[in-house]
Amino acid sequence: MVTSAPRPPKLSLGDLIQGYLGDIDPEEFLEGMEFTDLNLAEADATQATFLDCRWSNVNFGDAEAPIDLTGARISGTEITDCRADTWTMSRGNLLHTAISGTRIGAGVVYDSVWEKVRFTNCRISYLNLRESKLTDVEFRDCKIDEIDLDRAKVSRVAFPGSSVGVFQCEGATLGNVDIRGLEPHRISGVHSLRGATIDDTQLMLFAELFASELGITVE
Repeated sequence: MVTSAPRPPKLSLGDLIQGYLGDIDPEEFLEGMEFTDLNLAEADATQATFLDCRWSNVNFGDAEAPIDLTGARISGTEITDCRADTWTMSRGNLLHTAISGTRIGAGVVYDSVWEKVRFTNCRISYLNLRESKLTDVEFRDCKIDEIDLDRAKVSRVAFPGSSVGVFQCEGATLGNVDIRGLEPHRISGVHSLRGATIDDTQLMLFAELFASELGITVE
């Protein structure tokens, strides 16, 4: 059986209008705008929609004062060289979006829907995707300290050239999830790896974890 690769996002960004901090409000619909060199600390974008936009060199706020993107919808958007000490976007939608060169401290993005999303060369400390639905998501050349996919539904997700320190998937439903090359020092929810693809080297590395999960004693 061949593992299906994630389908890439489709972006079509034409001439964009310069966006400003004052444009961002709860439930606002913003289309075709470019946000550059902004500090969005304490901004309120709950349930806002960003369609066909570009974000570059934007600070999404400090850990104590992040922008609130709860329930927001970001689609057809490019995010480049940004920073988020805390990325607060739980119950949000991330669709056809490309994120590159971005640093995320804590990603509070549980109970979200992500479709056709690509992260490239990003640094992520912790990504909380519990109870989320991920389809066609790729983490390429990223460094992730911990990713939490507990009780998530995950399909066509891959991590080419990336590293993950802790991989949590307790109660997750996986399909065509390619984790080849990853060498996490801890996996939580080994029994939920059904539907994932690993390589021969990982099979040896994870042997002790698999045996422990199955109650097998190796002497």
